[in-house]
Amino acid sequence: MDRIFQAIPRFSPLVLLAAAAVTLVAAHQVVDLRTGEQRIEIDSSFNRLVPEGDPHQEYYEFIRRLFGNDETLVVALAFDDVFTRDNLERIASLTRRIGGLDGVHHVVSLSNALNIRGTEGELDIAPLVDRIPEDRAGLERLRREVLDNPIYAGNLISSDGRATALLVYPDHDLTDREFVERELDHQIEAIANEEAGDAEVSLTGTPYIKANTQRRIVRDLSRGLPLVILIVAGVLLVSFRTVGGVVVPLVTVGIALVWTLGTISAIGGSLNTVTAIIPVLLLAIGGAYVVHVVSEVYEELRGGDVAAGMPQLIGAATRRVAHPVALTGVTTIAGFASLALSPMSAIREFGLYFAGGIAYTVFASLTIAPALLRLFPRPRAAEPAAVAGTTGARFDRFAGAVALFDANHRVGIFVGAAAVMALSIYGATQMRVGVKYIEDFKRSSPVRIGFEAINEHLGGANPFYVVVATDYTDAFMEPVNLREVEALQEWLEAQPEIGGTTSIVDYLKLINRGFHENDPAHLAIPKTRRMTSQLLFFGTNDEMERFVDSRFQIANILVRARVIDSNEVSLLIRRIEERLAALPERFEGRVTGNSIVMNRAFDGIVRGQLTSMIGALGIIYLILSVMFMDPRVGFMALLPNVLPVAAYFGALGFTGISLDPTTSLVAPMAIGIAVDDTIHYFNRFNIDSRRLADDRAAAVSALTRVGRPVTYTSVSLCLGFLALTISESRTAVGVGLLSSFTLAFAWLADFVLTPAICSRLRIATLWDVLTLDLGPEPHRMIPLLKGLSRTQAKIVGRMLAVERVPAGTEIMRTGDVGEDLYVVIDGQFRAYRPGPDGPVELSTMSRGDSFGEVGLFYEERTANVEALTDARLLRLTQSNLRSLGRRYPRTAYRVHRNLNEILAGIVARLTKRLS
Repeated sequence: MDRIFQAIPRFSPLVLLAAAAVTLVAAHQVVDLRTGEQRIEIDSSFNRLVPEGDPHQEYYEFIRRLFGNDETLVVALAFDDVFTRDNLERIASLTRRIGGLDGVHHVVSLSNALNIRGTEGELDIAPLVDRIPEDRAGLERLRREVLDNPIYAGNLISSDGRATALLVYPDHDLTDREFVERELDHQIEAIANEEAGDAEVSLTGTPYIKANTQRRIVRDLSRGLPLVILIVAGVLLVSFRTVGGVVVPLVTVGIALVWTLGTISAIGGSLNTVTAIIPVLLLAIGGAYVVHVVSEVYEELRGGDVAAGMPQLIGAATRRVAHPVALTGVTTIAGFASLALSPMSAIREFGLYFAGGIAYTVFASLTIAPALLRLFPRPRAAEPAAVAGTTGARFDRFAGAVALFDANHRVGIFVGAAAVMALSIYGATQMRVGVKYIEDFKRSSPVRIGFEAINEHLGGANPFYVVVATDYTDAFMEPVNLREVEALQEWLEAQPEIGGTTSIVDYLKLINRGFHENDPAHLAIPKTRRMTSQLLFFGTNDEMERFVDSRFQIANILVRARVIDSNEVSLLIRRIEERLAALPERFEGRVTGNSIVMNRAFDGIVRGQLTSMIGALGIIYLILSVMFMDPRVGFMALLPNVLPVAAYFGALGFTGISLDPTTSLVAPMAIGIAVDDTIHYFNRFNIDSRRLADDRAAAVSALTRVGRPVTYTSVSLCLGFLALTISESRTAVGVGLLSSFTLAFAWLADFVLTPAICSRLRIATLWDVLTLDLGPEPHRMIPLLKGLSRTQAKIVGRMLAVERVPAGTEIMRTGDVGEDLYVVIDGQFRAYRPGPDGPVELSTMSRGDSFGEVGLFYEERTANVEALTDARLLRLTQSNLRSLGRRYPRTAYRVHRNLNEILAGIVARLTKRLS
């Protein structure tokens, strides 16, 4: 790898040429470079949020095939009075013109909806408005007839006769993308405005909401991306104060973004309601990786060997920063990849796509960024921010002072962190799960205005089905069964959230009334099965196929609800299901529909969130444990990242923001990002603790060194997420605010909690100290560690303690009680015994030698030991040996054997001297 990092800046033109070629290929997957046509798919369908193989979705698809699609575009017209000749002609013309549009299957309105009535002794099934009456009396008769029709009153016409609706059914094979590309809703709206005159026109329905959601995604991207670029550029300019420091990160992350989008398009993926935020987030998050690379390279170029060439210095800096950058990338990827455990397709895709984007960004940061830096002039030798009195120097002093405060008040900080955790857990218990479809649009949005207008005038803009099934054919020709359906409809219509219902019962009542000369007294269910069968024989029409199957075994009730947001719909579903449970045993009732399936899917958000979080934390813990070769240190490094996530869930509960498919991304996203700063701090702390052999001093030194880049990247990320607040989507605004809050909290945790933890962590093991003093393999130079593997020697090293000894200090005296064994790190010692003629010199010890072996076992010193120079010692006790024996018996066996050999050697030497 060293050769690769050295080669990249030397051959920067070739590296950049290869990157440009790959980028062009990826860009062609996003947009056809010859025609400019968009190639990446934008999918506004909410079905991407439904788990694959979901039984509720499968049942809904079965009912849709049986009874037709419940997704219609509704055009509402509000007049002073619908029943004027002029207005009825407008409705008829509007129906014909919209029905003739390419992409529209058919339109149902007052002008063509079938009516069932008796005429001159015969049953007449004809459009409601077959001929528009010429006189006022005829119009009044039509008004009464329409408002008395249980199927259309409250559905196609408001109860006061001042508003009417046209139900537009798109072609069955028309995709959401084709709907938007043809601007079918805009065409319909334009025709409605032309024909409506002074009437108020409103549109709603699932196709209309999805089309506007898709357009909003494009608008948010077109506005959000430039804003994030400006924010990141501003932070980079403040950070580096050079052209290269701004251009290199932006170009690098931009290339990674093109690769990401190109990959998504190439594998047949799409930007949906969740994955659409990937471009903005990748620009905001990805910059952190390249910023650390540029910062390290600039530090090397400013402070490195003046005689060395730029390629050599850039390569050395890249090699040095590659490990923490790659490791932070892996942890971020782990955080996002954990979303692959979600049952929702859109969230799984977001996690995997974004993990791929981070991988591209890390790769580009370690290859393209160094190659680009080679093209810019070498920065000045003195970094302005480092000069005393400048902002950078003042910030470094501030970071050092904060770290010192953390080390001095660590207990209070831990108590405060525990209090925040407890408060966050309480807040999380108040958290709500749900999606506010309509409230996601601003009050001024035509989508929201249309939905609320139709709810007000026509009794419900959210249709769904209540299906009642039996286990035998012709069940719904039995009057007793039909009365159960009628009773269920009456109960449904009594619910405040429901504007109206339609079923086979309503058609049967109309047919029965028609056979009895339109007598209102016969607007009732036939009394016998024979009569029901006869009425259906004469009165069956195509519209009835939407409400009962061909075997009369499954009945469908179309419900028009006034609510669509998931929490309200969930409460309604729960009540309906309780009512369905009270049906006779011969019935099985179920609630289904597009909005119903979505709401059931959202019930799995919390479960999916917990699974993703546990998976992410587990993976990151393993990575940190491997990084520091100590599970304990890995756990400690994880703590400052768990607290911000807990604060995020608490904020959800206290602010009332719902946990939905989009806001559920914040937690794994935050932990994946926040852990990056922790790793950079721990990496620097690891280095400084080895250098200083003092965890407290290293905690202060590390924050002084990484405080500025960590702060710059945190500010960049927070501002980047705040760019989402310009979105037309209130959900995106919530994600931006929550993400910024969580990452700001993570920065605070890294500045306050992390140094407090590290100040007593002992991450700097004695193995690290020995490596600095005795070379890369100290276990080969210390008899006590003889024969141990590197890993075993590190285990022993973690149990030892360092002691500093001034010259002239007596470490032990003959006859003293003591069980400590010492190994010399540096300095010199002499061992002697007092004698009548003066001290009897026994031996001298220097680096790698040990003494005190006899006292370790017999707890009585057999010689005096004095430090001849200032020195440092390693101390091993019987307690250490017992702990080693319990946890690592094989390593303990080797250490005990080495001690026996050392003691045997001492005895042999003494025996030889005495002889």
